[in-house]
Amino acid sequence: MISYYFLGQMVSVKMMICLVFLQTPATAAGKAEGLAAELPRREELVHWGGYGEEKLSTVVISGKLLCHAGAHDKLSGHPYPVSGASMAVFCGTSEKKKKSWAVGRTNNYGEFVIDLPSHLHAIPNLEKTCVVKVLHVPKSSPCGRAFTGKNKRIKLKSVGEDARIYTTHNINLIPKPSQEHKRTQESKQNIPYLSRVDGRFRHIKVSRA
Repeated sequence: MISYYFLGQMVSVKMMICLVFLQTPATAAGKAEGLAAELPRREELVHWGGYGEEKLSTVVISGKLLCHAGAHDKLSGHPYPVSGASMAVFCGTSEKKKKSWAVGRTNNYGEFVIDLPSHLHAIPNLEKTCVVKVLHVPKSSPCGRAFTGKNKRIKLKSVGEDARIYTTHNINLIPKPSQEHKRTQESKQNIPYLSRVDGRFRHIKVSRA
């Protein structure tokens, strides 16, 4: 009787152990599935952050590049657009830290539109952080010898649904004076005129500052 009773107890214990091992993975799996259901999916994280493959916001910077041909020291009244010029947007707190940037090119009307990448959208105070720079002007343009590398600040133009538009307005370029123009200017500064000295007329050059 004792042996049968002991054997029965052993069988009961083994059955309980088997049930525990059989139920534990199922229970753990159920808990894991419940936890996974509560956690946000990757797509939701991308949606909340506004970054990743799905672009939820748009930030563009626009402007117009103009050349004042024939004006060597001031803006002319009839500038014309510069097409094919390379433009860039640099964002940073100082010259040494301007590592974030985007590029664009002017069209036939001298206009450019640069679409900022998503990782730059969250930068606070873009007006104070980002500037537009002229990288290259075609040599065929009279302003091809103009001073490039000029920075232009941006201003917020409009805000819409998931979109912000900034502008530089017009960026004006003035051609560098040629050597011939420099010589002409120098000759105009030294104008000879006749002066009567000791009863005779002599040519005297007067340098104009």
